[in-house]
Amino acid sequence: MSEKRFVIFNADDFGASEKVNTAVSLAHTQGVLTSASLMVNEPGFAQAVSMAKELPELGVGLHLVVTNDRACLSQKQIPDLVNAQGKFGADPFKTGIKYAFTQKAQAQLQDEIAAQFDRFAETGIAWSHVDGHQHFHLPPVVWDVLIENCVRHNVFRLRVPREEIRLHRKQGGGYDLDTVASLIFRVLARRNLKKLKQIETKIGRRFFHPDRVYGHLQTGNMNAEYVQSLVERIKGGTNEIYLHPGAIHARLLPESQRTETVHDVESAALLSPDLKRNLETLGIRTGTYAQAESWRDLSPK
Repeated sequence: MSEKRFVIFNADDFGASEKVNTAVSLAHTQGVLTSASLMVNEPGFAQAVSMAKELPELGVGLHLVVTNDRACLSQKQIPDLVNAQGKFGADPFKTGIKYAFTQKAQAQLQDEIAAQFDRFAETGIAWSHVDGHQHFHLPPVVWDVLIENCVRHNVFRLRVPREEIRLHRKQGGGYDLDTVASLIFRVLARRNLKKLKQIETKIGRRFFHPDRVYGHLQTGNMNAEYVQSLVERIKGGTNEIYLHPGAIHARLLPESQRTETVHDVESAALLSPDLKRNLETLGIRTGTYAQAESWRDLSPK
């Protein structure tokens, strides 16, 4: 393909654990990783913040968590959102229904989202972007509050997932629950982008979001072969490819192989010398959200 393209290679779940943090640092310093999304409530948070300050070229944004993992606020403060361990519901469907139809949950959700934004701001790390764990920043009840907090903190770069199912199929992917979820994300994205235009008009400031975001349809198995094929076929001018370095996605493995010794295929993809050479051969620029925004604005139309 001859047209100019830019790719953000992003690591989700930065701060989840020491293992994930180490993998993120290695993928950035020795591989193609340019960006990371920080979980502010997880055990590796403090270490991730320290690492980020030693890696000035790594763009770091907020990975908003409102499903499955830990909250900022205590169960006493948000009793309708989390269990006794301070964790959100793990079932996205049930959690989404609760958020959509329970006023108490919605009020507490506003407080929790604001708390996560504030905790990120307190780190002193320059804002790169905002996205959501399991793309759960897309439901309207979350998205609208997220945008309010983006404006409050002057961060105007965010993820809007848009991924071609046909492209995924050409690379050997199948139809599964992630495919169904991707179709739902597409509907939500369409609604959210319309709302975003209204906000942009009101505040006189444009938001940046990559033209395409890849990773959901192959989540947990973004191996080197798949990523190599993907960079040759990406459709957007500005693109994000997100992975989970340092994470072993046990749901993709047979029971007998669910151990810590399983090969981390997503780190291996980011560290692949072949991928780096392929990006250079294809003339694909890589960098952070901020660099992608500048590249888009400076590129010939």
